[in-house]
Amino acid sequence: MPEQNSFTNTGTNTGPVIFGGTVKGSVRGGDVRREAEVAAPLVVSRTDPAREQRSTPGAGKPPRVFVTYSHDDERHRELVRDFATFLRTRAGLDVRLDQWADDGRRDWSLWAIEQLAEADFVLVIASPDYKRRAEGTEEPHLGRGAQFEAAMIRDNLTKDLPRATRRILPVVLPGRRVEEIPSFLNAYSTTRYEIAEFTLAGVEELLAAITGVARFSLPEIGT
Repeated sequence: MPEQNSFTNTGTNTGPVIFGGTVKGSVRGGDVRREAEVAAPLVVSRTDPAREQRSTPGAGKPPRVFVTYSHDDERHRELVRDFATFLRTRAGLDVRLDQWADDGRRDWSLWAIEQLAEADFVLVIASPDYKRRAEGTEEPHLGRGAQFEAAMIRDNLTKDLPRATRRILPVVLPGRRVEEIPSFLNAYSTTRYEIAEFTLAGVEELLAAITGVARFSLPEIGT
């Protein structure tokens, strides 16, 4: 949300979800490198009943992901945009970002409410400014958008902690630090997602959380 989230999703999938063709390539701190070779689409099975309580998109739809962050500086804004672009074009996620929504005059508070309500998952991008604004230690007139979104996220955590914990995912991008995650997201006692590079391998733990499919299958018990 430019400097100036109840969550709802009732769908559960019983069949495979297919989303996103991928292209080999990487983005490191804003330096985009792509190759032309196209990989197979990412196929996610959701037949495990134990995963039905996870937030899942409608059948055949890619997960909708909202990125909340602060505009610390232009370099950080570009890094966030590169990350969101990678997730949308290479990992096949329906990523929403404020930088792609400035095509007209807009009520940004209503826009943020809609994005937070409709998102299957919310990615909280760690940075010094976001941490201050999310924790209420920033000047009231600075980063109002991040302050507004973070307040709604705190409210959702208070309303339904287990469900919100699954949906709200703290992300540490290259060059950022774990200490920049807002304290109410409990970076040391809950999972955090540290991204070393913008490749499929670099985001596989994050994709596992979004798809609800573990990176390694639980082995059957032998007899």
